[in-house]
Amino acid sequence: MLETLHRRSDQRRKMAFNRHGLGRHIPEGIKRTVRASCNFGCVICGSVPYDYDHLSEEFNAAEEHDPDDIVLLCDKHHRLKTAGILSVERILDAKKKRVSAASETRFKLELIRPDFETIWGSNVITAADNSILVDDEHVLTFRKSENDLEPLLLSGEFRDKTGNLLCAISDNEFVSRSDNVGDFTVIANRFTYKTPNGDIALAFLLNDARMHITSAFHVKRDAHVIVNGDMLRVGNVFSSMIFSKSAFRNVRTAISVGTGCDEFSYDRVDMGKIPTNSMSEVNMWDGHIGVRMDGRNRRRFTSNYDRF
Repeated sequence: MLETLHRRSDQRRKMAFNRHGLGRHIPEGIKRTVRASCNFGCVICGSVPYDYDHLSEEFNAAEEHDPDDIVLLCDKHHRLKTAGILSVERILDAKKKRVSAASETRFKLELIRPDFETIWGSNVITAADNSILVDDEHVLTFRKSENDLEPLLLSGEFRDKTGNLLCAISDNEFVSRSDNVGDFTVIANRFTYKTPNGDIALAFLLNDARMHITSAFHVKRDAHVIVNGDMLRVGNVFSSMIFSKSAFRNVRTAISVGTGCDEFSYDRVDMGKIPTNSMSEVNMWDGHIGVRMDGRNRRRFTSNYDRF
C-alpha cells in the first residue's frame, strides 16, 4: 500500500514537469504580462474564463515560460487549437488585433436562477427592479424575461473611484475594456479588477445563484457606492449610510442616492469628514424604496472643496 502511494506521488510530480524539467506553474509576473498583451480575454473572441496556452510549441516541448509565446484562449478556441483546426498564424493575427484599446473582454452568465440575489459585502439584495440607484440611474437592475433559462436579466455598470467605467452588464453579459484597467483576472468564479497602481477597484464572485461583491468603489459625480469587507457604504458629500448584515428582499428599489454637484473627484477626500449613519441587521420587505438619500442643489465642487 505504501509503495503504491509513493508511486502515485512520483507520477504526479512527473506530470507537473515537462521533459526539460519546466514546471506547469507559470510565474505570476509572466501571467500578468500575458493578460495585458491579450487585453485580458481570449485573443480570438475576448471571452473569459480562459486558459494560458503555449502557442508555437506545446508545454511538453517548452524550455521556458516565454510570455511572447503564451496566449489566452477560451475553452472553445483552446479545443480548436489543440485539434489543429485553429492555426497558430490565425491566433497570432488575432493577438495583434487584441492590442487595440477598443478590444472588449466578455463573459455571459448562463442559466441564471429565478431566485438570483446580489450580496454587497454582507448585505443581501434579492431580485428587486433596482438594487441601487444613483440619480435614478441603476448600478444594478433586474428585468424579468420569458426565457426559462434566463428568467432574470441583469444589467448595470461599475465604475472606479475616478468615474472610469470598469464593467458594463447588459442582459447577463459582462463587458469590460482595458483602457482604464491595470489588471483583470478571472480565477474560477472570482473576478478582480485592479487599477494601474495595483489597488483593487472591483472584485466579485459570480455564479448562477448570486453575485457576491466583495470590493467596490463606484463613483458618479459626488455619489459613492463602496464595498469593503462586510460593509456597504452609499452616499454623497453631504451624507452617507453604512450597511452591514442587512437584507432588502423584493423591494422595488433597495437604495437610492442623489448627487450634490456636477463635478467631483474623490482623490484625497477624507471620507471621515462626511456625516455618516449606520444600519446593521435590518430587514426590508416588499416596499417601493428601502432607503433614499437625496442630493442637494447642484453646485460645482472639486476635490479641493474646503470641507475635505
